[in-house]
Amino acid sequence: MKILYTDRYFQIYEDKINFKSWVLPWGKKEVKIGHIKKISEKRMGIFSGKNRVSGTGNFRDWFHFDMERSKKDKAIVLETDFRIYKKLWLTPERYTEALNVLNKIILKK
Repeated sequence: MKILYTDRYFQIYEDKINFKSWVLPWGKKEVKIGHIKKISEKRMGIFSGKNRVSGTGNFRDWFHFDMERSKKDKAIVLETDFRIYKKLWLTPERYTEALNVLNKIILKK
């Protein structure tokens, strides 16, 4: 399967997202596109994930490992049908490119 987007954090394919650093710098995770129900953009602040390196504080929202997140102002939020970690917060290196790819494949399904 062809990679549509890749950076140091994840790879996006037509049918899945492979997280290279789900928990700390290890712990790979695969999320099937079929589990994603909605995509949105969110501004990050002190109380909304900007200083979170990885993990969760509420078992609803999940932040993949990103040591550079504190330098970023916005995130792509994928709402899923998972029981826990219903919202996956992505902070890609090339934000606009990743957002465009995700919008294209999620709207297509």
